[in-house]
Amino acid sequence: MIPPLTPPEGFSVVGGESCALIARDALIEPLGRLGLAWPRGWASRLTTPIVGSGRGSTARLEVLPNHWVRLKQLRRGGLAGPLWRDRFAGAGRVLENLTLPLEVGRRGIATPAPQALLVAAGPAGMFQGWLALDEISGGADLRSRFVSGPAPSREELAACLALVRRMHDAGVEHRDLNLGNLLLRSGPGGEPQPFVLDLDKARPHAEPLGPRARRRALRRLERSLVKVLTPHGGVTDAARDALYELYSAGDAGLQGYFARGRAVGRLLLALHRLGWRG
Repeated sequence: MIPPLTPPEGFSVVGGESCALIARDALIEPLGRLGLAWPRGWASRLTTPIVGSGRGSTARLEVLPNHWVRLKQLRRGGLAGPLWRDRFAGAGRVLENLTLPLEVGRRGIATPAPQALLVAAGPAGMFQGWLALDEISGGADLRSRFVSGPAPSREELAACLALVRRMHDAGVEHRDLNLGNLLLRSGPGGEPQPFVLDLDKARPHAEPLGPRARRRALRRLERSLVKVLTPHGGVTDAARDALYELYSAGDAGLQGYFARGRAVGRLLLALHRLGWRG
C-alpha cells in the first residue's frame, strides 16, 4: 500500500493504494493520457531504450509540444544492487529521487529538473519507482566523451570541475561521482555548459563540504577516469592530477591538502583496481 505522500510545491499526486503519480501540476493530465500513471506505461516505453552510462536504461518522450523528458526506472547500485535490483525499502526513499534534484537546483547547481515520479508498492513493504527528468539536448557525459570522442578539452574539464566545486561549496555531497554523471554540452555562445546527473544518493548539508569530503569525491572521480581509460590505452599521471588542479582553481590551501593525500590516494586506487574485472 502506498502511504500518504506530500508532493513538493508545484506538484500534485494522483493514484490509489498500489501506485501514485507525483508530477508537476501542468503534466498530471498529459502523463495520464500517455499511460504513465501506471508501471506498465513506463515499462512499455523502456523496452527499446536508449542506453546511457548510468544504471539501467532511459528513453525520450515528448510530454507537451517541445517539452521532452527522459524516462528511467530507478535501480539500486553498489552491493545491494544484485540483491534488491529495482526495489527500495520505503516510499520515502523513492520520493527522494524527486525532492533531492529539486533541492540541488534550488542551491544553484545545474542539473536536469525532475518532472514526474511514479511510486509503486510491492512486494512486502518494498517499493519501485520511475522518474522523468528534463531532457538536456545536445549533450554527452564525460565517460562517453573519453571513450567515443571527441575527448574533452582542458577548458571543458575545467568547467565540469568548477561545477563540482560549486556543488561542494553549496553543501551538496554526491556520493556516486563519476564520469558518467557529469554531462557536457555547448552553451549559447559556444562555452562549455556542464550538468550533474544521478542525484539519487546525494546528501545535502547545511554547510559547505569539508576538505576530506571534497578529496573523497575527487578520488572517486579519479577512479572513474582510470577505470574508463584503462581499456583504451590508459591514463597519464598528468591527466589524473589535472582533476585536483582544475578543482582547486588556484586555491593554495586546497592544493596543499590534496597534494598531501596523493600518495595514499594512489595506493587506495591501486588496491581497488585489484577487484576490477576485464
